[in-house]
Amino acid sequence: MKIVFYGAGNMAHAIFTGIINSKILAPEDIYLTNRTNEEMLQSYKEDLGIQYSYDDEALLKDADYVFLGSKPHDFDQLATRIKGNIHNQNKFISIMAGLPISYIKQKLDTHAPIARIMPNTNAHVGHSVTGVSFSSNFGPTSKEEVLEVINAFGSAIEVQEAHLHQVTAITGSGPAFLYHVFEQYVMAGTKLGLERAQVEESIRELIIGTSKMIERSDLSMEQLRKNITSKGGTTQAGLNALSEYNLEGIFEDCLNAAVNRSIELSAQEDEL
Repeated sequence: MKIVFYGAGNMAHAIFTGIINSKILAPEDIYLTNRTNEEMLQSYKEDLGIQYSYDDEALLKDADYVFLGSKPHDFDQLATRIKGNIHNQNKFISIMAGLPISYIKQKLDTHAPIARIMPNTNAHVGHSVTGVSFSSNFGPTSKEEVLEVINAFGSAIEVQEAHLHQVTAITGSGPAFLYHVFEQYVMAGTKLGLERAQVEESIRELIIGTSKMIERSDLSMEQLRKNITSKGGTTQAGLNALSEYNLEGIFEDCLNAAVNRSIELSAQEDEL
């Protein structure tokens, strides 16, 4: 199998690194290209053993899967450049936010199968939760191959394309929302009189340990919380204080705002 990446930014790097680490493909089966930064591509070749080229005809020839990882506003220019070199066996996987499958197909002037995936930055540590949608002409074998690739850097949720907005809000933007919550926790902790460095290190280990508990336990998060909440104890006192605020409503507003913005961005691209 030959995989080509148009664009070698942070997310593409996380994906092809995950593929290499999982050993589902040999590094020499992965090809990269970008707009101008050949020095970066050369360093990836030296460090990881992957290939790179600026020859679109050579890149797309015999390519099974082509990742589209350019900036969304650069895609029209990219599509104009490569559409004349598309082969029948090429299947495309877009990691560009806001560009619908129909738009990608139109700009590439192709009937090739196209998938959209919405990974998050946890792909860097092999724990992305990635939403994926497939065009109707994506065959079952090809779907399985794409899902195997996604599982190399996390896990996949297959949804209808219209629901990628919700996936983007919950998991795509999710790490930033959780980081923000953790920031507030650190700031509140420093007001108790401890050194900031102590608080940050303690909460970092707290987050890691809690995540491992969730990962290794068959219990729900609700039950895990209940297991450490003694009646009349310190945990219950803190939870009682939290219950004075509408946390569920706060997170609903947060996610709805992200969903609405994703829809707006997609609509802007549709109007181009």
